[in-house]
Amino acid sequence: MVTGTQGNILVVVHGPGRGRPVPTGQAFMARLRRHAPELAARLLVHETGNSAPSLSGVALVLFWLGDPLRQKYPACFAEASEIDQAAALRGIPVLNRPEALSNTTKALQSELWQKAGIPSAPVRCVSDPIELFAACAEFNSPCFLRSNDTHAERNIRILSTPAEIDVAARTLDGPAALVRMHDVRAEYRAAGEPKSSLYSRFHHKARAFVCQSEVKASHLFFSTEAAVGLSSCLFSRESSAARTFARSIGFRRQFFDDLVSADIAYFHSTIPYKDVLVNAVRALGLDV
Repeated sequence: MVTGTQGNILVVVHGPGRGRPVPTGQAFMARLRRHAPELAARLLVHETGNSAPSLSGVALVLFWLGDPLRQKYPACFAEASEIDQAAALRGIPVLNRPEALSNTTKALQSELWQKAGIPSAPVRCVSDPIELFAACAEFNSPCFLRSNDTHAERNIRILSTPAEIDVAARTLDGPAALVRMHDVRAEYRAAGEPKSSLYSRFHHKARAFVCQSEVKASHLFFSTEAAVGLSSCLFSRESSAARTFARSIGFRRQFFDDLVSADIAYFHSTIPYKDVLVNAVRALGLDV
C-alpha cells in the first residue's frame, strides 16, 4: 500500500514530552533515507501539540504513536482522532487508526484475541484484592502481575504461591493485569529437544513485525527469568564487563556464539504460524 501510493505520506508522531517515541524510529528513518530515498522524501512528519496538519497532497496517513493511545496519551489521542476524521472526509487511507491503537491494554487485547480465536495467554484486569484472588483461583497456575497499560517488561511480579498472592493483594495499588504464565520451554522438552538446547534451558521470546499481510522476524531473546525483555535477556548479561573479559581469554565463547547464531537464524527464518500473527494484528484493528 505504501510503496504503491502516489503523493505524500503523513506520519503522525508524539511531539516532545507528549508521549513515548517509537524506540527504533530514528534508526528506521536513517535506514529508509539510505535505502529508499524517494520514499523517505515523500514522508511528512507531524508532531502532536502543533496546529492541525494540512492534508493537501497527502495520499496516506500513518499514526506512529505510543499505545495504548487513549489510555496513556489522551491529548494525543484526541488530536489524532481529529486528523483521522479529516482524512476520512477526504477519502485518504489510514494505517493504525487511533481507536485501534487504544486496543492494546493487556486485558482488552486478550479479550479481543479470545473472541477472534487467537491462541494467547488469558488476562484479567484486577483492581482490588477480591478480584486478584478470584483471578488467581480461575487460572490456577503461576501468573504475571503487571501494568495493564505498559508493554515494557518492567515492574512485573510472578505469583506462584499463596504467600506471594497474599503479599500482592496487600500491596495492590490500582488496576493491574494478571496474565497466566506459559512456560515455552515445556513445549520443547515435551517434543524431545535436548536438555542442552537453548530452547529447553531458557525462557525465550521471539518477536516479529507484522505489516498488514507481511510478517518479518525481528529478534530472539533467551533469559533465565520468566519475564523476558531487553534488560533481562542473556545478551544483556553477557555484555557485562566481567563476561566480556572472560570471553576475550577464551571462557564461555561458545555459549555467546550459540546465542548469536540462534538470533541470526531466527531473523532469517520464515515465521511459523504467520496467519496467526496477521490475524492477531487484524483482530486489534491495527495494520502495523
